[in-house]
Amino acid sequence: MSSVKKDVLFYVLNSTEPQSREQFLSKLLKKIWHEKRHCDVRFENEQEAQRYDLTLWNIQPQSFIPHSVAKAAVAPIQLYGQKISPPYNDVLVNLAAPFPESFHHYQRTIEILDQSAFLIQMGRERWKAYKAQGVEPTLHKIGF
Repeated sequence: MSSVKKDVLFYVLNSTEPQSREQFLSKLLKKIWHEKRHCDVRFENEQEAQRYDLTLWNIQPQSFIPHSVAKAAVAPIQLYGQKISPPYNDVLVNLAAPFPESFHHYQRTIEILDQSAFLIQMGRERWKAYKAQGVEPTLHKIGF
């Protein structure tokens, strides 16, 4: 593991609606893109990545975020199922329940949770796993 400090951010939304989590993801990706950073987004599975790809294509043209699914095209934002292929980008957004073992390849890792019992439980487990790896996550509560 490199000596470069790794940022791990947890965003916890005050909602149980899956679309709230997705709307937050879209705002976050827009910000990451405007900062000229590159990002891999890890979904629970390939179908979720494909579905979100369609969501991004259907937003207003002036709000379009350049992206691709699993490096099908060159773009700053890449959408994946749980398995991400190297080389890795600058930022990882993890939406999958299992701990992202490849997080140490990224400068910043972002976890987006909502108030659903499953996501809160998995988030607690991932928080402990990051701490066990020597990383102190930062918590941001949204909408509380």
